Amino acid sequence: MRLLAAGASVRGPAHEQDGSPNQDALSVRGCGGGCFVAVADGLGSRSRSHIGSRRAVELAREVVLDLKTSTSADVPAQLSRAWRSAFANRYGDYETTCLWAWVDADGQGHVWQAGDGLMLIRSQGKFRILLDQKDGFGNQTTTLAQAETEGAVSADITLTSPGDGVLLMTDGISDDLIPEQLEPFFNAIYRRQKRSSKRRMKRWLETELKQWSTPRHGDDKTIASIFRMD
Repeated sequence: MRLLAAGASVRGPAHEQDGSPNQDALSVRGCGGGCFVAVADGLGSRSRSHIGSRRAVELAREVVLDLKTSTSADVPAQLSRAWRSAFANRYGDYETTCLWAWVDADGQGHVWQAGDGLMLIRSQGKFRILLDQKDGFGNQTTTLAQAETEGAVSADITLTSPGDGVLLMTDGISDDLIPEQLEPFFNAIYRRQKRSSKRRMKRWLETELKQWSTPRHGDDKTIASIFRMD
């Protein structure tokens, strides 16, 4: 069985014009013999959210590496505590969301979401959304800081066939997708990734995100995926 992970993150035009940093963050790495991906979206109203989002994706992998000592449902609370501690519990200026996923070498995996964004899953050939947009967080500003007590979702997944996988997006992308587009979008990313190396896939994603032509184009945009290829 072959797994392939990829991802890309780009600043929105508004941030490019004013010289602001990308408030999104991305991690695509190996983890325990499998693949790990994470995306985070720092709150635009917080002055250091770009630092908070980067720390979130780094810590998410560290917590996943310790998963053998806990159940997958405990992971969001563990990450929330670790993230808050990283800022000596003065985390108000660093607030961020976070979505992350890990799949081992046998195709067994876990996924987690704290805050908004979108995670699409095909597990054992069945497509689904981890947290349906219409049932999501609405106008609430749910963040990683709150994941210990509210707003965190987790699930176990099994990649049994080529095309099974997981696709994570920040809301700079997900807010522009309608429900009818979600599975075709997932399939299109898989087909492209199937014929690309990790580096080529990153370049292609960056080009697509920079050329995003829908109403929320001004947002930072981050996407990451893990797919079973054979």
